Amino acid sequence: MRIEISRREVLNNLIRFKDSLFEGLGTKHSKDERIYKVLFNCKSGDMRFPQKVKSLEYQIAKKKGRGEVASDWREARIRISRRDSEGPAQFEIWDAQNRPLEPTGMAPLAWRVVRETLEVLNERAKQVVGYEYGMLPEEAVLSDLSSIHLSIPVEQIEDLPAWAGVIGREDAERRLEGTSIGTYLLREGDPLTRAIGFHFSEENHVKVHPFLLTVVEEDEKISDMLIIKTAKGWTLYRDDPNLNDSTLYQYETTPQGLLHHISNIAKTPIYKRD
Repeated sequence: MRIEISRREVLNNLIRFKDSLFEGLGTKHSKDERIYKVLFNCKSGDMRFPQKVKSLEYQIAKKKGRGEVASDWREARIRISRRDSEGPAQFEIWDAQNRPLEPTGMAPLAWRVVRETLEVLNERAKQVVGYEYGMLPEEAVLSDLSSIHLSIPVEQIEDLPAWAGVIGREDAERRLEGTSIGTYLLREGDPLTRAIGFHFSEENHVKVHPFLLTVVEEDEKISDMLIIKTAKGWTLYRDDPNLNDSTLYQYETTPQGLLHHISNIAKTPIYKRD
């Protein structure tokens, strides 16, 4: 089955992961899970699988003057596990403290690339029905990358003028303070909305990406609204977890289309302050 990706960096990450498996780098084995050390760039989302951090620092030093510095790189872990012997492998990315990776401190582009890399790994895991005796799930998932193709560029929410990236509720309120009714910004989902998105994914059997629309309402009230992206498109959450209910949810093909649909609520992106 064909898998389309939005950034070439995603495919590059998968190729490097595959190469690291052949080289036997940074892998910790146990009966039910494997953990692979990975270094990722907080600005670009590029991943590297060096045997030692020092080796990456040496590579960066050789590229002096090309814009790369060691401080741009963070250590993380790719964790592969299986809930049961018949089900697909599950890929997760954790930080160096063994917590689910958060977008804090990452550029929006980097978070998009890291997130999409993980999504492709899990999508491929579902496609792998069986594999040769002695082959690890990650080896099967990465054995053939020919089904992965770079898609025609489409509008991304991160490209819109109101996109604020990874900011918290308090920061969003500060930015919107004193603006007119209908002024809004768009931001990455916080840990709570990501947990909600995961629950919706499980309940509806579809990948769900949550984002937040923070908007000024009457009486200077600032509210958060949950934006949901699925394979069907973009929609505003309507307090019903059944995302397949066509009477409640109408999907737009682009985030700009959704904003146009709710222009009576979200009127002016924050960059057009009064």
